[in-house]
Amino acid sequence: MASPDRHFVFVLHGARANLAEVRHLVGWVRDKGIRVTPRVTWEAGDATRFAREAVRDGASTVVAVGGDGTVNEVVNGLVGSGVPLGVIPIGTANDFARQAGIPDDPNHAMDVILRQPPRPMDVGEVNGRAFLNVSTGGVGAETTAETSPAAKERLGSFAYALTGMKKLGGLRPRRGWFSGPGFEYRGDWLLFAVGNGRSTGGGTAITPHASVTDGLLDICVIEAVPRAEFARLTLLVRKGEHLGHPAVRYAQLPELTIESARAISVNVDGEPVNASRLRYRAIAGGLLVHLPPEAGPQTSLGDG
Repeated sequence: MASPDRHFVFVLHGARANLAEVRHLVGWVRDKGIRVTPRVTWEAGDATRFAREAVRDGASTVVAVGGDGTVNEVVNGLVGSGVPLGVIPIGTANDFARQAGIPDDPNHAMDVILRQPPRPMDVGEVNGRAFLNVSTGGVGAETTAETSPAAKERLGSFAYALTGMKKLGGLRPRRGWFSGPGFEYRGDWLLFAVGNGRSTGGGTAITPHASVTDGLLDICVIEAVPRAEFARLTLLVRKGEHLGHPAVRYAQLPELTIESARAISVNVDGEPVNASRLRYRAIAGGLLVHLPPEAGPQTSLGDG
């Protein structure tokens, strides 16, 4: 008999829904007496809508089964609702799951959801869209946007590196104004990141001091430098060792506004946003998440 007080809604990425391990997972959880409702996404916005409907219908947990994009959409349906998020990472980069220490194996990831009570964590927001991880603009965002789904399927996170190397050939600085409490930069830039978490793009530690429990967003702006210098700097960024570089500006803020004469393309947990004015803010404790007892070091749970 199904447990009357446990109802899991599985939000399944459409390209992953027929995987044998996913179908097994649904049956395995049902065998434990938990009511499971699978919802399969087919187009952008489905996962957010499914998550909101799950909240309305009294679900006890919403489980995002997919990559960072699926997780981001589900988060946008859950922020502030009090309904916890569970994550089964079966995408390409799985940046959030990696940082949080959520296992790659679907069964082990499910064990986290079944056995660990949810914990509150911060959420970032830009122009009304929530994100768990990192939002980037410039080369980072363009790299993510221009990495094809086919390349990600064949090469995994290495596909991002290949696209990034191609982008260096056409490197062009942008001009913008960054402003927040006690922080201002007006000038040319090549890349910026606003981090709730620490890394993006398959593990690039661009906001290495970020914590999801401090109520702040970490801001990293890389000023315009010659192409060769930027190529060397990106190697430091990859390892999170770039903060001492003279072209890097770093701050921790509750909010940030970025303005530009023309629209900026930004990546928000793998999803695109385009605007000439970007307003970022931290939502302290805005989401409950099922996480391992000792979350991964890049999540920094509990050190805020």
